[in-house]
Amino acid sequence: MKTTLPRISSTPTRLPFAVNSSKIPSLKPDPSRLGSTLFRLIAKGEIITYGYVAVLLLVIAGAISIYLVHYILNAMLLHQPFFTSLIAVINEVLLILIVMEILRTVTRLLVSPAHDVSISDLIPFLVIAGISVTRRILTIGAGLSVQETEGHTLDPIKFTQSMTELLVSGVIIVLVSLSVWLIQRKPPAKIS
Repeated sequence: MKTTLPRISSTPTRLPFAVNSSKIPSLKPDPSRLGSTLFRLIAKGEIITYGYVAVLLLVIAGAISIYLVHYILNAMLLHQPFFTSLIAVINEVLLILIVMEILRTVTRLLVSPAHDVSISDLIPFLVIAGISVTRRILTIGAGLSVQETEGHTLDPIKFTQSMTELLVSGVIIVLVSLSVWLIQRKPPAKIS
């Protein structure tokens, strides 16, 4: 019995599938190909949750704005100290900015068709961190200024704690600013 070996051709054979290194398919689940009812249900639940959170954040920002107008009117009618009222207003406006930055991030997740994550997506969270730390610095500075203005003696231990917190907050601001600068300087890369 004679065995025949397959003939080897010098020309490359065409495979039933083409491999193009520039068009390697991603490993992300595609709901249209999966056809999974559970996956579609989870995806819809995620969108509904993000929508609910977005509406809730908008309501919170509106409530803070209404409270701010109420606070300003009360401060003017009751002739409260201007400096204390001004710091409180700035504090509330920064809180509104924090809520709106979170809302922008949630809206961005709602709008993006595939939840691709890139390094540049961290910038809104860094902005929120920067605003939060700035808010804390203003609160500490205002508290110390009000105590000094009203003639209260500053407790050395509380003063040292406040200065330490201001120093740490300042370092955090520098680190957040440096992070934003580095992210914007570098071309966006996808996180796998």
